Amino acid sequence: MPSNAAVLTSLLVTERERLLRYLGRYLDRATAEDALQSMYFKVIAVAGEPPIADARNYLYRLAHHHAVDQGRSEARRRKLREAAAACLEEEETPDTARVALARDELERVARAARELPEPSKRIFMLNRFEGLTQREIAQLLGVSSTTVEKHIQRALRLLDQARGGG
Repeated sequence: MPSNAAVLTSLLVTERERLLRYLGRYLDRATAEDALQSMYFKVIAVAGEPPIADARNYLYRLAHHHAVDQGRSEARRRKLREAAAACLEEEETPDTARVALARDELERVARAARELPEPSKRIFMLNRFEGLTQREIAQLLGVSSTTVEKHIQRALRLLDQARGGG
């Protein structure tokens, strides 16, 4: 009997165009393609037990959740862009000292992010940049959700220390 991951992967391939049309209701074509790629990585990690009764329904629910998550991420990005634009409008010409301090702070945080220890770095990137939940990361890496949470907290603490100049 084929595993859940094998069944879902096969179904993902055969339903690809239909899934893209389904995702197209919520997302633009490029974002739908990205969502489909993310779905692939999730379905290959699906556990074999218990067997999934309706794999097609499971796959479309997964697509729906990806679309909703993508919408939330886009809303967060839009809100950040609007806040940044509002800040720029408030202060049209920031003084040179503030710009230099902000660049220095940004460089410290970027350097700290590049130098995060593994697996904290990987877990943080999966969570913050790939949009995976802690539970999804735990399942993907075969660790507990508590472990994932501790690594994210560690990464945030190190980045905060770098931001403060520590």
